[in-house]
Amino acid sequence: MIRKSIFFLYVLLWPAFIFAETEERFFEIQRTRLSSSDIFEIRDAIDKLAFVKSNRGIRDIISVMEGSPNFPTSPGNAPAVKFYAAQALARKGEKLAVPSLIKTYQKESANISEHNPPKVRTWKDGVADRNSLSSPYFYEDGEIPITLACGEILRALGSLPLTSESESTIKQALTSPNFYLRSAAADALYFSGKRESLSNLNDALGKESVPYTKISILSAVVGLERLPNQNYKAVLESLVDKDPQVRAKASDALRRLDFRTSAPYLEKVIESENDPKVLKQMKSDYQFLVSFHTP
Repeated sequence: MIRKSIFFLYVLLWPAFIFAETEERFFEIQRTRLSSSDIFEIRDAIDKLAFVKSNRGIRDIISVMEGSPNFPTSPGNAPAVKFYAAQALARKGEKLAVPSLIKTYQKESANISEHNPPKVRTWKDGVADRNSLSSPYFYEDGEIPITLACGEILRALGSLPLTSESESTIKQALTSPNFYLRSAAADALYFSGKRESLSNLNDALGKESVPYTKISILSAVVGLERLPNQNYKAVLESLVDKDPQVRAKASDALRRLDFRTSAPYLEKVIESENDPKVLKQMKSDYQFLVSFHTP
């Protein structure tokens, strides 16, 4: 009878043992992959850790974002890795990541030079080249520069529970000499959902001259205000701007605002849009506006 009871207990507990062993093996494999020399393998490992329901793995993502100071030129220290790690930490939504995000941003952004592109940019300026420092749209996977990585870190900070330090970091970035970091800071303030940030955003909007950054700040203002006012009208007018990046940001702003009345405006500009990336986004934003969804 005792033997039968022990056997029955063994049968009941065996699946738990198997699951625990399998889980441990999963994390071991992902940690090994995070040390790979292949950026795409590192990204895949980050993604797998990001979608684990528990917080296990979050410190591994933080570690890979911070990188190794002993091997500065290793693939693991590539800006793309920091970019993907920041996105993953935003998805995890844990305040635990905030100090490391701030530390990494402060370290990496210190080396980013001032960059304010001319109002009218041409092919000669490199705006249609994936190696351009001015464009968030013309990069391929794995070729992300540190400027975009720092921008993604700012957005992650805005997505996570705000602390006094993270809010201060974002607001300081709103006055950065680099136009893209100012744009990312505006996105971050929108993601934070703090309407108290509107005064900072409106002040920045009045001083901004770079079209892409201006529409980024305006997009944040409109998203927080959620009013059919003059700012909303300015976003609608930006849908036909000559800069495709501005048009894409304007489309995204309408999605944030989520007014069904915006749909006809998007539908009209879609007919004449000739940039494949912008067209794809506009169609996605249009479908979002006309579909039934919970606000």
